[in-house]
Amino acid sequence: MRVGEFEAMYEKLFAESIETGEIGEEERVRLDLAARALGIDASRVVELETALLRAWETFAGDTLTDAGDPSTLADRAPASVAPQAHPRQPSDFFVDDEAPTLSRASARGVAIDDPNAELLELFRIARKQGDRDAELRISAVLVRRDVATAEQQALVASARSSGPVRPKRALTSDAWHTHLFDPEEDRNTGELFAVVASAALVGRVSAMRRDGTLPKPDAAKLADATSSTVSAARAIGWAAATLGLRAPPVYLAPEADAGFEMVTATPPATRAGSKVLSGLGATALAFAAARHMSWYREEHFVCSLVPSVPYLEDLFVAALRIGSSRVELAPETAARANIIADAMRPCLEASQLERLRRLVARFLARGGVANLKRWARAADRTACRAGLLLCGNLDVACDAVAGDAKGDARVRALEDFWASESAGELRQRLGVAVE
Repeated sequence: MRVGEFEAMYEKLFAESIETGEIGEEERVRLDLAARALGIDASRVVELETALLRAWETFAGDTLTDAGDPSTLADRAPASVAPQAHPRQPSDFFVDDEAPTLSRASARGVAIDDPNAELLELFRIARKQGDRDAELRISAVLVRRDVATAEQQALVASARSSGPVRPKRALTSDAWHTHLFDPEEDRNTGELFAVVASAALVGRVSAMRRDGTLPKPDAAKLADATSSTVSAARAIGWAAATLGLRAPPVYLAPEADAGFEMVTATPPATRAGSKVLSGLGATALAFAAARHMSWYREEHFVCSLVPSVPYLEDLFVAALRIGSSRVELAPETAARANIIADAMRPCLEASQLERLRRLVARFLARGGVANLKRWARAADRTACRAGLLLCGNLDVACDAVAGDAKGDARVRALEDFWASESAGELRQRLGVAVE
């Protein structure tokens, strides 16, 4: 997830110019010179300034502030409202059922009374096929569930590593989509958020500049993610490269009682607090870094900008308004969505607008209903899967999430993923599967 570097620089110059009031003639000349030097044409300058002014003056960015840890997004808000009768109201777009995820066997129509029986059958198949990596991963799950045989316990003990995996190759975008994304993470919803992520970031940054709350990281605390001697900074660089992502700037903050946190800026940055600067082993640090980096995926980035699912719904509806004139809303919801849409639209290029139109058309053709709470929870499971994949140790990953508010559910999801064919395929693609 990144904003064009030149446009980000111009956004900063323009925001600084309007902080003290209207732009005078001298400031106008300075901005025009800057735009030409950065290679931004005049029409694009007008679009950017229009968007920034709307975010600044109409408080559009207010719905994108005070965000917390994106992994807790689905748990920080009241449930979405169930669909109502026509005429179409904003709540018709969203549902909030919490149906449990089916196991692989039950999805095939096979009744499974004992979930561990499925694992034992998978272990038998893996052994028959000579798939040693699957044997080890499934045995690790059986050990955690305290149903492993002595042979399976010995297998896990003999393969236990003291450090994270050593990938030979990086993951491709195809690997993310086909194997790493949680099955309940709706692709169309993620792609829609990916289109508007950079525009939403500009709106939030503009509002924070206006309010004087925009973080100003200390340049002296900037660590190079590729060459720093600080393990946490290097872990971010390593995780980004392995996951096929671009490493963000990393700022060290030993005084902060925190782990890895996103810093709202253009481009976005990471702050490393005391919880990851000391006391974590290499494997646990690998899990934390990979889980954190997953939120930089353009599909997930909006989760770091909103404080709750209802705010995520506002952003979703605004994107629908930009993508189609067919979306009908109640007057009060339309007014709120239009403020956000009007602030974001000028920040979107023609190709992004066309992509958004296609995505919204697909969304409406499929019934026009989304479950954003489920989507946000699935995005968190994807982040945890990325962490486990790179740390390569089920116990370390489960221990890292066990204390969370939804710790039991996250642990079970990690166990299911580790025993799955997707985990095996991903390890093959990274070149870390046990032969």
